[in-house]
Amino acid sequence: MKIDLFDYKFDAEKIAKYPKTNRDEANLMAVDVKNFKITHKKFYEITDYIEKGDAVVVNNSSVKKARIFGKRVSGGKVEIFITEFPADISFPLKLKSLVKAHKTIKENEKIEVAEKIYITAEKNFGGGLYEISVETKSDYDYIFEKCAAIPLPPYIKRAADKKDDIYYQTVYADDSAGLSVAAPTAGLHFTEKIINSIKEKGGIFTDVSLNIGLGTFLPVRTEDIRQHEIHKETYTVTKETANIVNGAIKSGNKVIITGTSAVRSLESAAVENKDGTCLITTRKNEETSLYIYPGYKFKATKNLITNFHQPKSSLYIMICALIGIDKTKAVYEEALKNDYSLFSYGDAMYLYNI
Repeated sequence: MKIDLFDYKFDAEKIAKYPKTNRDEANLMAVDVKNFKITHKKFYEITDYIEKGDAVVVNNSSVKKARIFGKRVSGGKVEIFITEFPADISFPLKLKSLVKAHKTIKENEKIEVAEKIYITAEKNFGGGLYEISVETKSDYDYIFEKCAAIPLPPYIKRAADKKDDIYYQTVYADDSAGLSVAAPTAGLHFTEKIINSIKEKGGIFTDVSLNIGLGTFLPVRTEDIRQHEIHKETYTVTKETANIVNGAIKSGNKVIITGTSAVRSLESAAVENKDGTCLITTRKNEETSLYIYPGYKFKATKNLITNFHQPKSSLYIMICALIGIDKTKAVYEEALKNDYSLFSYGDAMYLYNI
């Protein structure tokens, strides 16, 4: 299955560089997949598609400031990008990171990120990937409160500012649920008003947690997409969420999954019963490397809210697996024709009746 099947052309100006002031005013393309009927709406109208008993599932992992600037003892500048956070934070804390400097950082070299506060580059794995360590909780708190920046995706091509601290985070993010180095971007459009409206209509708002790592930015580089190895990520599905989703499935209500990370969580936790129905099981801080591409048989995903993804990415490939390559290309062509914006701060689609 050739990677070029999953390419599309777009103008760089279509990439949203900044968030909308009002999260819920993003464009929403609602797609009745079976009938292939497209309706153009605003995101705050997502509640039009939610009925009593429907379950809306989001990823509540919190984006951690993961980009840190420091200097060597010699004075040379160093940039650290933490690629993933562990499920449990303990000290000394070991973190996998990409480290950039003019000359190669040596193993066990100390990097000063603030006066008398250091990060140690303990192991060099090659290719700029290191294991770094932070010695104490007080150092950790200071570094991530005072020295670190929100890790905006590289395609945004600007430095993070104070607004990103707010807008590159969902309103329901929970530090205790897990830490990510990229936002579960489909969830960025939700507001407290929308969540309350869902509940007032009798919908159930629930969550999973998947800690998104650096791999979410990486394109598929293999010529045959089936040879691509996807990154591992840690996820949790609580008993409460499993019961809510299973109850909605049993009663014939919709399960509306928000974002590809929530898809990976529920599909990883799903088992198929003998009668063909799906059962969601509980998971706690388990790893998944589930890679979804055309031919995958979805168990839990029947309705999906998602953003518009990069070409040749595992996320775009997942949408092709869900609704087909031709329909995916048609949806993206419709979006570009109607001036939708792309990627993390961009607009959204709602795929239903799949």
